Amino acid sequence: MLNVLERIANALASIASAVARVLLIIIAAVLFTQVLLRYGFGFSLPWPEEVSRYLMIWVVMLAGSLLVKDEQLVRVDFFDVFWPTWLIGYRNAFFRLLLVCLLAVLVWKGLDNSLFGLRRQSVTIGLSFFWIYLAVPVGAGLMMFQMLVLAFRDILRDPVDKGPSILKSEI
Repeated sequence: MLNVLERIANALASIASAVARVLLIIIAAVLFTQVLLRYGFGFSLPWPEEVSRYLMIWVVMLAGSLLVKDEQLVRVDFFDVFWPTWLIGYRNAFFRLLLVCLLAVLVWKGLDNSLFGLRRQSVTIGLSFFWIYLAVPVGAGLMMFQMLVLAFRDILRDPVDKGPSILKSEI
Protein backbone atom coordinates (compact mmCIF):
# COMPACT_ATOMS: atom_id res chain seq x y z
CA MET A 1 0.00 0.00 0.00
CA LEU A 2 2.81 2.38 0.85
CA ASN A 3 4.39 1.82 -2.57
CA VAL A 4 1.12 2.79 -4.27
CA LEU A 5 0.85 5.93 -2.13
CA GLU A 6 4.46 6.84 -2.92
CA ARG A 7 3.83 6.42 -6.66
CA ILE A 8 0.76 8.65 -6.43
CA ALA A 9 2.79 11.18 -4.44
CA ASN A 10 5.52 11.13 -7.10
CA ALA A 11 2.97 11.60 -9.88
CA LEU A 12 1.33 14.52 -8.06
CA ALA A 13 4.75 16.05 -7.43
CA SER A 14 5.64 15.74 -11.11
CA ILE A 15 2.42 17.45 -12.13
CA ALA A 16 2.85 20.21 -9.53
CA SER A 17 6.44 20.73 -10.64
CA ALA A 18 5.48 20.95 -14.32
CA VAL A 19 2.65 23.40 -13.64
CA ALA A 20 4.85 25.54 -11.40
CA ARG A 21 7.56 25.66 -14.07
CA VAL A 22 5.09 26.74 -16.74
CA LEU A 23 3.65 29.39 -14.44
CA LEU A 24 7.14 30.73 -13.70
CA ILE A 25 7.86 30.97 -17.42
CA ILE A 26 4.59 32.84 -17.94
CA ILE A 27 5.42 35.20 -15.06
CA ALA A 28 8.86 35.91 -16.51
CA ALA A 29 7.44 36.52 -20.00
CA VAL A 30 4.67 38.80 -18.75
CA LEU A 31 6.99 40.86 -16.58
CA PHE A 32 9.66 41.04 -19.30
CA THR A 33 7.04 42.31 -21.74
CA GLN A 34 5.83 44.88 -19.22
CA VAL A 35 9.35 46.17 -18.56
CA LEU A 36 10.11 46.28 -22.28
CA LEU A 37 6.94 48.22 -23.01
CA ARG A 38 7.39 50.60 -20.08
CA TYR A 39 11.04 51.50 -20.58
CA GLY A 40 11.39 50.84 -24.29
CA PHE A 41 8.21 52.42 -25.57
CA GLY A 42 6.99 54.57 -22.67
CA PHE A 43 3.76 52.60 -22.54
CA SER A 44 2.61 50.05 -19.98
CA LEU A 45 -0.22 47.59 -19.71
CA PRO A 46 -2.53 47.69 -16.69
CA TRP A 47 -2.70 43.93 -16.00
CA PRO A 48 0.80 42.33 -15.85
CA GLU A 49 1.52 43.12 -12.19
CA GLU A 50 -1.79 41.64 -11.11
CA VAL A 51 -1.41 38.53 -13.26
CA SER A 52 2.14 37.91 -12.05
CA ARG A 53 1.10 38.36 -8.40
CA TYR A 54 -1.70 35.82 -8.66
CA LEU A 55 0.38 33.34 -10.62
CA MET A 56 3.17 33.65 -8.05
CA ILE A 57 0.71 32.67 -5.32
CA TRP A 58 -0.06 29.52 -7.28
CA VAL A 59 3.65 28.80 -7.78
CA VAL A 60 4.37 29.14 -4.05
CA MET A 61 1.51 26.86 -3.05
CA LEU A 62 2.43 24.22 -5.61
CA ALA A 63 6.12 24.38 -4.73
CA GLY A 64 5.24 23.97 -1.05
CA SER A 65 4.03 20.46 -1.77
CA LEU A 66 7.35 19.68 -3.44
CA LEU A 67 9.22 20.90 -0.39
CA VAL A 68 7.07 18.71 1.86
CA LYS A 69 7.64 15.68 -0.35
CA ASP A 70 11.41 16.14 -0.40
CA GLU A 71 11.46 16.93 3.34
CA GLN A 72 13.02 20.33 2.77
CA LEU A 73 11.04 22.21 5.39
CA VAL A 74 12.93 23.69 8.32
CA ARG A 75 13.67 21.12 10.97
CA VAL A 76 15.42 21.10 14.30
CA ASP A 77 17.36 17.88 14.62
CA PHE A 78 19.56 18.88 17.55
CA PHE A 79 17.50 16.83 20.02
CA ASP A 80 17.45 13.69 17.86
CA VAL A 81 20.50 12.36 19.69
CA PHE A 82 18.42 12.19 22.89
CA TRP A 83 15.73 9.99 21.32
CA PRO A 84 16.13 6.25 20.87
CA THR A 85 16.54 5.58 17.16
CA TRP A 86 13.62 3.12 17.09
CA LEU A 87 11.32 5.86 18.38
CA ILE A 88 12.30 8.65 15.98
CA GLY A 89 10.07 7.36 13.19
CA TYR A 90 7.02 7.30 15.45
CA ARG A 91 7.82 10.76 16.79
CA ASN A 92 8.17 12.11 13.25
CA ALA A 93 4.91 10.45 12.23
CA PHE A 94 3.15 12.03 15.22
CA PHE A 95 4.38 15.52 14.30
CA ARG A 96 3.51 14.96 10.65
CA LEU A 97 -0.03 13.96 11.63
CA LEU A 98 -0.32 17.15 13.68
CA LEU A 99 0.72 19.09 10.58
CA VAL A 100 -1.87 17.17 8.55
CA CYS A 101 -4.53 18.44 10.97
CA LEU A 102 -3.28 21.99 10.54
CA LEU A 103 -3.25 21.61 6.74
CA ALA A 104 -6.79 20.18 6.86
CA VAL A 105 -7.94 23.38 8.55
CA LEU A 106 -6.11 25.36 5.86
CA VAL A 107 -7.90 23.38 3.13
CA TRP A 108 -11.27 23.89 4.83
CA LYS A 109 -10.86 27.63 5.39
CA GLY A 110 -9.25 28.04 1.97
CA LEU A 111 -12.31 26.49 0.36
CA ASP A 112 -14.52 28.84 2.35
CA ASN A 113 -12.52 31.82 1.10
CA SER A 114 -12.58 30.49 -2.45
CA LEU A 115 -16.34 30.20 -2.38
CA PHE A 116 -16.55 33.70 -0.93
CA GLY A 117 -14.39 34.86 -3.86
CA LEU A 118 -17.06 33.76 -6.32
CA ARG A 119 -18.80 37.07 -5.67
CA ARG A 120 -15.75 39.21 -6.43
CA GLN A 121 -13.62 39.87 -9.49
CA SER A 122 -10.09 41.16 -9.85
CA VAL A 123 -9.84 44.73 -11.07
CA THR A 124 -7.84 44.58 -14.26
CA ILE A 125 -8.24 41.05 -15.58
CA GLY A 126 -11.83 40.46 -14.49
CA LEU A 127 -11.07 36.98 -13.18
CA SER A 128 -13.16 35.62 -10.33
CA PHE A 129 -11.26 35.58 -7.03
CA PHE A 130 -12.43 31.98 -6.70
CA TRP A 131 -9.62 30.88 -9.04
CA ILE A 132 -7.07 33.02 -7.25
CA TYR A 133 -8.06 31.89 -3.75
CA LEU A 134 -8.26 28.27 -4.90
CA ALA A 135 -4.45 28.14 -4.77
CA VAL A 136 -4.56 27.86 -0.98
CA PRO A 137 -6.77 24.75 -0.65
CA VAL A 138 -5.15 23.08 -3.66
CA GLY A 139 -1.63 23.68 -2.36
CA ALA A 140 -2.54 22.77 1.21
CA GLY A 141 -4.30 19.62 -0.02
CA LEU A 142 -1.21 18.56 -1.94
CA MET A 143 0.97 19.29 1.10
CA MET A 144 -1.43 17.34 3.30
CA PHE A 145 -1.29 14.29 1.02
CA GLN A 146 2.51 14.40 0.85
CA MET A 147 2.67 14.75 4.65
CA LEU A 148 0.37 11.73 5.11
CA VAL A 149 2.57 9.62 2.83
CA LEU A 150 5.62 10.63 4.85
CA ALA A 151 3.82 9.80 8.13
CA PHE A 152 2.88 6.35 6.84
CA ARG A 153 6.45 5.83 5.67
CA ASP A 154 7.80 6.79 9.08
CA ILE A 155 5.46 4.33 10.80
CA LEU A 156 5.99 1.42 8.41
CA ARG A 157 9.71 1.82 7.72
CA ASP A 158 12.75 2.73 9.74
CA PRO A 159 13.49 6.46 9.86
CA VAL A 160 15.77 7.56 7.07
CA ASP A 161 18.58 9.84 8.16
CA LYS A 162 19.26 12.18 5.28
CA GLY A 163 21.97 14.12 7.06
CA PRO A 164 22.11 17.88 6.88
CA SER A 165 19.28 19.53 5.03
CA ILE A 166 20.36 20.64 1.57
CA LEU A 167 17.82 21.94 -0.91
CA LYS A 168 17.39 19.30 -3.55
CA SER A 169 13.85 20.10 -4.54
CA GLU A 170 13.25 21.39 -8.03
CA ILE A 171 10.38 23.49 -9.15
